[in-house]
Amino acid sequence: MNNHINNKYVATGISSYNDSFWKAMRGSDKAYGDLIDGKHSLTNTYLLPESTATKYSAALKEYDLFRRIGTVMNATKSDSKIWLSDNDDFPAWVSEHGTIPTTAESFPKKDVAAHKLAIITSIETDFISDLGFDLERYLVVQFAKRFGKAEEAAFINGTGVNMPRGILHDTEGAEIGVEAAGDISFDDVLALYFSVFKPYRANGAWLMNDETALKLKTLKDQNGQYLWNQNSDTILGKPVHISEYMPSDGKPIAFGDFSYYTIVDRMPLTVRTLFEKFALEQKIGYVGVEHMDGFLLRPEAVKVMKVTS
Repeated sequence: MNNHINNKYVATGISSYNDSFWKAMRGSDKAYGDLIDGKHSLTNTYLLPESTATKYSAALKEYDLFRRIGTVMNATKSDSKIWLSDNDDFPAWVSEHGTIPTTAESFPKKDVAAHKLAIITSIETDFISDLGFDLERYLVVQFAKRFGKAEEAAFINGTGVNMPRGILHDTEGAEIGVEAAGDISFDDVLALYFSVFKPYRANGAWLMNDETALKLKTLKDQNGQYLWNQNSDTILGKPVHISEYMPSDGKPIAFGDFSYYTIVDRMPLTVRTLFEKFALEQKIGYVGVEHMDGFLLRPEAVKVMKVTS
């Protein structure tokens, strides 16, 4: 099975696959016969040509914050569920012929699933029949924009049911670092910062939405100094990331090392055309499918502020 999947990726790098793929995307049913090596049997969709997949991966980073600040892993050769674990063990100094010590896993393993994310977009046939229309760029941007937003929303608020577990997940997300009542104060933000263990603060960053950011920009300490550094857009020397999917209440602020949020790509974007569904509208539909998972590998690496009214 793994060799079969590997062969699929090899096929996508061949120029004939690229030519046939874009003929199929422009409406040629016959071209699909030459794409059998890149077909995903469960969804009847097809892998992007290698060069297009590279462009899509770069575009996806632009629209999904977590693909920039998290850790992305590929597990496309795994047949089913896999496990990830992590620990804090340090290497040991041993003599030339000494025994290297072994330690037990100090953190529980994470069950990695293959959640399916899918969408359909459509384009007028007049555009598609125009050879001057850059269909590749259009589809790359459209899919990257839509999948990127859906992924980011899940990486923050995902329930773990048919989707990734987000950083705000009640049991497997970030730990609560501080509880605040009413309006957020300067001291609340300071307490959240120091609630994160020092090694995780080294690469720490803040995460919030625009509404919360606006509130924090007005906070001052007892000497009248602003909490938010307007020149560098940092708080306590750490960068601030803005996401529209962070809530304005409940858990409005997260701080810590977001590289511990792990994104596992189980199957990259696959695509196929839909004709009959959009025929009366004189359009061609495109269904895109991804299989992936995401979770915070170490809940203590990121802490959130819980605000109650």
